[in-house]
Amino acid sequence: MRSADLHPYPAAVLETARRRRLFGPADRVLVALSGGADSTALLAALAALRDAGALAEVRALYLDHGLRAGSEPEAASARAACARLGVPLEERRLAVGAGNVQAEARRVRYAALREAAARAGSTRIATGHTLGDQAETVLLRLLRGAGARGLGAIPPRRGVVIRPLIDRTREEGDAYLRALGLGWADDPTNAAPRYARNRLRLELWPLLRAVAPAADRALARAADLAREDERALDRRARAVAGDGTAVDVAALRGEPLAVRRRAVRRLWRAATGSGRALEAHHVAAVLALLRRRGPGEIALPGGRRARCRYGRLELLAGPAAPAPEVAPVEVPGPGRYALPALRVVVEVGAARPDAVPWPLTLRTRRPGDRFRPDGGPGGTKLKRWLIDRKVPREARDRLVLLAAPGDAVLAVPELGAVAEGLGPSGAGLRVRISAAPGTDGSYCKGGEGLL
Repeated sequence: MRSADLHPYPAAVLETARRRRLFGPADRVLVALSGGADSTALLAALAALRDAGALAEVRALYLDHGLRAGSEPEAASARAACARLGVPLEERRLAVGAGNVQAEARRVRYAALREAAARAGSTRIATGHTLGDQAETVLLRLLRGAGARGLGAIPPRRGVVIRPLIDRTREEGDAYLRALGLGWADDPTNAAPRYARNRLRLELWPLLRAVAPAADRALARAADLAREDERALDRRARAVAGDGTAVDVAALRGEPLAVRRRAVRRLWRAATGSGRALEAHHVAAVLALLRRRGPGEIALPGGRRARCRYGRLELLAGPAAPAPEVAPVEVPGPGRYALPALRVVVEVGAARPDAVPWPLTLRTRRPGDRFRPDGGPGGTKLKRWLIDRKVPREARDRLVLLAAPGDAVLAVPELGAVAEGLGPSGAGLRVRISAAPGTDGSYCKGGEGLL
């Protein structure tokens, strides 16, 4: 079979299918048929390709969403087209729930299409989205301030769902139907001004075409370019974040902002199974944790949390757990000391051990603790010092401290801070925290003051 033997319209659809890898000769395609011009043109083109051997089978599903009276003309048009083209047709009435009607209708529509495809053994589900639909989607998302992912607009293929008309205009489809003598029904809601897409199509689009006659093709090409950029950036984010719910902070900091954003979204999808509910301001808030000098945590939708500490950024479910009870550990001198409750090992050393007032204690904070940082202002309450550094309460209660007897804190290793006289020009005190052997990797292995 050669595309030259076909009418130019189905030949162009076949070229799109080959270039975008939408279907092959062995595929069995279920068409989402509304009875309108676009889906009827899709049906006719695929039926022609079936007859030419480019497809194994074409079937159709007509769905009545039950959202308005007077839908019988569309159903009748769908029946007539299928009878004329020799395509088996299934009709179903859907129940659309409350809320965002358009979003709910789309959800139940695609669920019904997938169910019908599974019953019929169809390997592809084809929808009638055209070049014009693609251009309109790009423009609407651009007006909302979308990034590359949003500007990629309608993917030509997502799983088993394909859009064979994505490179064809509505006018081309209408001309093909007229050449076949095949009618269609117009949905009156397509002229309803309450929908932003209709207003764009009826009011703004004629003005755009007056300025740039090829505006639809230019915008559709921009969508292809944005989609390619998005795929490249997402591959890089996958290399950094993997498929889990935690990522190494140092690795993430080393990436461009565009990759960091996508890495956070990957963590969210891994944690929730969906990319929904996480908005741009949530992503920005998560990335702001990376700029903290100390540990931090923020709340996210659905009761989830993002936490940054010990060199790891994690997405967690549920409220923060209470701080564990940490038994103080005596530090008589340099060495390695375990804090089992926090699953860490602390290594204590000094360039001049004789300048350190041993014995000391590893513990968490207590009321009345005071800290006078080396090279900083005068002594202050540790609580105020931590608040000034925007360390959240939950993180403050988990900080490991190296303290002298009483309320004098000598080191806050997770913040890279030591007390006056114990810095490089004095005792050269060093306190290093690492994950205890056998832990799940939630803590970074090594790093003084790296959170």
